[in-house]
Amino acid sequence: MADPAAVPVQQPLSPAREIPVFEFTKRKRWADLLITELNDTVIFVLSETCQVWYCGNAVTELLGWRDDELVDADLIDLMNADDRGNFRAAFTESVRSKTEMLAYARLQCKNEFNVSRDYTSAPKEVLFEIRGRPHHLPDTDEFKCYFAMAQPYPSRNTAMLNTFLELKMEHERLQQRIVQLRAQSQALEGSTDGFFSTSDNFGATEAARTGYDVGAVPDGEDDGPRKKVKRLAAEQHVCVTCGRTDSPEWRKGPLGPKTLCNACGLRWAKKARKTGDEGEGDAGQNGPSTVF
Repeated sequence: MADPAAVPVQQPLSPAREIPVFEFTKRKRWADLLITELNDTVIFVLSETCQVWYCGNAVTELLGWRDDELVDADLIDLMNADDRGNFRAAFTESVRSKTEMLAYARLQCKNEFNVSRDYTSAPKEVLFEIRGRPHHLPDTDEFKCYFAMAQPYPSRNTAMLNTFLELKMEHERLQQRIVQLRAQSQALEGSTDGFFSTSDNFGATEAARTGYDVGAVPDGEDDGPRKKVKRLAAEQHVCVTCGRTDSPEWRKGPLGPKTLCNACGLRWAKKARKTGDEGEGDAGQNGPSTVF
């Protein structure tokens, strides 16, 4: 049997040092800070008849209204006419059954308007998701107020995603439209080519039918300006001296006719005449002389 004195005694664990947690509720007027710092949710305190007793500051950023403009007003008057009946029924049922309400309604903006196709303007509306619950006294079960929270639906992240999807769909639609326009353009080009080919064959068809060539030139007009222009356009010359390809007139050179441009041809002809005159002078001086 083991000696109890030899068994090590287990020391009690030291308690872990607790990290102090800052409690938000210890801040002064923490409830007011919590409500005023909400910028994406509108808090309403409503009466049993849906009259606004309190409205959060976020309504200014989301809808453009001031909170004092909505206090003592009917919240249903701010909604779209088609949404009022459903919201009124859901609100009444929530108050009666003391259950939570979930409803969707379009609320009107103050300073933003939409212009329809018939040039009539209407206030811009934003779809909100409204959640609420009635508050009753625990003892007497008396209705005191109705707490409601309204958030834009969908949220900002969902709205950005929807915007991205809409842009992508618009991009796909534009791509399809480009393909259609290209097909129409190719079809128009094809019809235009067919028109010109038909026009080119018109002369041959007319000649075969009447025996007269439309594009033929009469015999007496072979050397006319029309044929000369065609011949000049078809011929290509290069000056062997300066390399020019455009000249008002091509002249004879040492390599044959039309091998020099106008300027080089004139210089060569002048030089050739000068050389010829000098040769004739030398021949006259050195040649035999006859004395009569």
